[in-house]
Amino acid sequence: MKKIMALILGLAMMLGIASCAKKVEVPSKSDVRKAVEEEYEMEFKCKSQDISDDEKEAEWVFLSKDGSLEVTVNWNSKNPEEFEFDEEEHPEATETEPVIETETEETTEETTEETTAETTKETTKETQTSESSDASETSGDETKSTAAPQGNGKYVNFDEMNFYVNGQKFTLGKVTLQEMIDAGVPFEADDLEDAGNNLKSNYQSSGFEIVLGEYYSAYIYVFNDTDSGKPMNECYVNEIYFPYNPKKEQDILSFDFPLNMTMDDLKANAGEPTKESHYDSEDSDYYSDTLKYETESERYISGSRYQFEFSNSELRYIYITYMP
Repeated sequence: MKKIMALILGLAMMLGIASCAKKVEVPSKSDVRKAVEEEYEMEFKCKSQDISDDEKEAEWVFLSKDGSLEVTVNWNSKNPEEFEFDEEEHPEATETEPVIETETEETTEETTEETTAETTKETTKETQTSESSDASETSGDETKSTAAPQGNGKYVNFDEMNFYVNGQKFTLGKVTLQEMIDAGVPFEADDLEDAGNNLKSNYQSSGFEIVLGEYYSAYIYVFNDTDSGKPMNECYVNEIYFPYNPKKEQDILSFDFPLNMTMDDLKANAGEPTKESHYDSEDSDYYSDTLKYETESERYISGSRYQFEFSNSELRYIYITYMP
C-alpha cells in the first residue's frame, strides 16, 4: 500500500446545491475517475462512494477493469485541490488458470464436433444478421440501427441531450434508469444490484456501467432533484461519461455527433466553446485540448454541459451532463 498526492486534473463539475443556501463542492465521480485513470493509466470502475453528511469529506473506491488494482480516493474540503490515492494490488486477478491435461484422442474428436457445430451456428447467425440488415435498409419501418439520427444536425443541443444505445434514443433529464433497464441496455449485472437502493435528495449516484466490449464501457449516472430520498431506478439519468478509444470497435453507443470528428468539425457545428484549455507535456509529444459548452442551471450552481477532450487531436473523453 502506498499513498500518492496528486493535483486534481481537469475538475469539470463541482456539484453545487442551491437549496437552503448550501454549496456542495464535492467533486463528481466522473472527475475523480478521470484523475485515477490518468494517474495509473488504466480504466477503472467505481465500486462505492461515501460522502460525509456535512460534505466536507468524501471517499471513492475504484477497481481496475482487470481487477488487479483497487484504489481508494480521499478528498477533504480543507485541501479541495488535492486527492489522496491509496492503492492495493490484487495480482491474483491476472494469474493464468492452470491447464488441465486430458486424453488427446477422445478430446480431439469431441472438440472437432463441437467446433463444427459452433462454426455452423455462427455462420447461420451471421447470415441471418446480414439478411436482417439488408432488409432494414430497404424497409420504411423503424429499425434498431446503431447509426444515430442527427439531432437537427446539432452536435451540442441543450434542448435534447441525446445518446443512443443500440439505435434507441435516450435523453438526459427525461429517461429513468428503470426505463433503460427495461429497454435492454447492456448494463453490468453487478451494478444493477444497487439499482433499487435509496439516493439522497440532491445527490448524484455512482456510475452504472454500460458494457460495450471486453474492458470497454461507458457510464451513466442518475440524479435525485426531489426533496426526499428516492430509489435510484426511479431517478432520471442526468449524465453519461464515455472514455472513447478509437482503437476499439463498438456499435452499441452513439451520439448526435460523429466520434471521429475533429476540434474544427466541432467548432464549425457548435460554435466557439464556453471554455477551452490546452495542455502540453514537457517530457513527451502528448498534448490535449478540452472544449466545454455550458449553460446555467435555474436551481443549481453547476449547469448542464457538453465536454469534449481531445488527446493528440483525437476525441478521447466525452461528458454530457444535464442539470435542471
